[in-house]
Amino acid sequence: MRERAHAHPLARPAAGLILAAAGWAQEPPSTVPEATDHARTSTHAQVAAFIQALDGLPHAQRLRVGSIGRSHEGRDLLVVAVGEPVPRTLEAARAGERLRVLVNANIHGGEVEGKEAVQMLLREFALGQHAELLERTVIAFVPVYNPDGNDRIERGNRVSQNGPDGGVGERHNAQGLDLNRDFVKAESPECQALLGLMNAWDPHLFMDLHTTNGSAHGYHLTYSPSLSTNVDAELDRFTRQAFLTAVRRHVRERHGFRVFDYGNFDRERSQWSTYDHRPRYGTNYVGLRNRIGVLSEAYSCLPFHERIAVTRAFVLETLRAAASRCGAIQALCEGCDRRTRGRDDSVVFGWDSELAQGRPAEVLVGSVSSVEIEGLGRRRVADAAWHAESMLVRDAFVSRTSVALPSGWALLEPPESPGAATTALRQHGLAVLRLSAALEVEVRLFEPSEVRRRSFRGLEQIGLTGEWRSERRTLPVDTLVIDAAQPLARVAAQLLEPSSEDSLSTWGFFEAQTRAATQDQPGAYPVLRIVGEFEPQGQLLPAHRVSGF
Repeated sequence: MRERAHAHPLARPAAGLILAAAGWAQEPPSTVPEATDHARTSTHAQVAAFIQALDGLPHAQRLRVGSIGRSHEGRDLLVVAVGEPVPRTLEAARAGERLRVLVNANIHGGEVEGKEAVQMLLREFALGQHAELLERTVIAFVPVYNPDGNDRIERGNRVSQNGPDGGVGERHNAQGLDLNRDFVKAESPECQALLGLMNAWDPHLFMDLHTTNGSAHGYHLTYSPSLSTNVDAELDRFTRQAFLTAVRRHVRERHGFRVFDYGNFDRERSQWSTYDHRPRYGTNYVGLRNRIGVLSEAYSCLPFHERIAVTRAFVLETLRAAASRCGAIQALCEGCDRRTRGRDDSVVFGWDSELAQGRPAEVLVGSVSSVEIEGLGRRRVADAAWHAESMLVRDAFVSRTSVALPSGWALLEPPESPGAATTALRQHGLAVLRLSAALEVEVRLFEPSEVRRRSFRGLEQIGLTGEWRSERRTLPVDTLVIDAAQPLARVAAQLLEPSSEDSLSTWGFFEAQTRAATQDQPGAYPVLRIVGEFEPQGQLLPAHRVSGF
């Protein structure tokens, strides 16, 4: 785990040069797509060089550049903060009154338009544009979250995608991990760094920029809020009904792009359904932190330049919508934190989830032509024609079973991997107390009777069946206790509950104990639910954070 970011040569406030009589001292830099008629995308080094070149623009003092860590192969994970004034540290930004936003691009190395759109927006900020945004927000951009995958550029990657002709990078990072399935287990250095940034920056709004190659539809871009069933109900309602509907309208009215809720058609084209509710996906995970998560998916069948343009427009209008509602969003996030901290009755944990029934709506149906790329395969190119069809839109999930949160959880570290679960909890920013005195409490203990296993892209995942029993127990010194009266209680429940659909147990953190318990050997699920009031004595373990800049 990385506790502190590496210093970076750009980790300083950009200084604007003296303006010449005819304008500024140098021409604004061009992105790689702009310089190559959109035939190529940028490498990590070219993005870093572009950002450094912004130093010569008249409002470059708005930008502060740093690093939140390093990739598996040692590349800097660049972060660029934008503000007026730009905060000197992440802690200073958190202490300020402005709305905090985090925009993450290039999580999949072959999905490249977010990376290019972010560079364009940074240039616009350095040229003095979007002043109205910086009156109310401070924004952190991670332009290349997966630099190792990004730099594996080959013409044979994502052949069906409509450009760029020079090729794109690989989906996975250098460990072979899909970084947008890593937000629970946090196995990659990239995810650990991003969680550290979230813990330090605590963004009210998180955006994750992707490209989709799914159904043939009539939209330039599709989007999704957090789909977790355990998101605060008020936060979910605001994001869907007030926030994203306004973004969709403004993208259409101001930029002429068609955007809609993310989904794919079923075989009969009778319904349009979204993807997955589990928090291994970044925007789903952020909802559990009581913050707004927004997924952006540019349509891969569109030309590269259009995908960049619509992604830029969507990010810009999302930022505008956030700035215009900054007070409401801040109050909403504070209310979510207050409810979890106060163990409000509305804070429950759900599982056994399924797609919600949905609503009838018109969905734009498009068509796609197939173009042979010699020696590589076939490219899918969106046709100009599209039409609307009425169908069922299913863009949310519901849990069939739920339970109130306990007062807290006690973690009994597995002897074969001491510290692994503790490290994970700290990476997620949870308040974890190590007992300095024994504590007698009422607990609920889960005894597994069946371990279900299935494979996910080469990784085994575990599901549990079992029974609960109650007992009074004395927790010894050094036991780890996680109080449910904290803002990240929903994250704690997701990671620790044995019924969770995406937990530490899912990813094998407690495998030895649960396997032994089902084989009539000593062992049980090593997380106890604490019932009733308790007053532990101990020391809080520091959460994982990065300094950033």
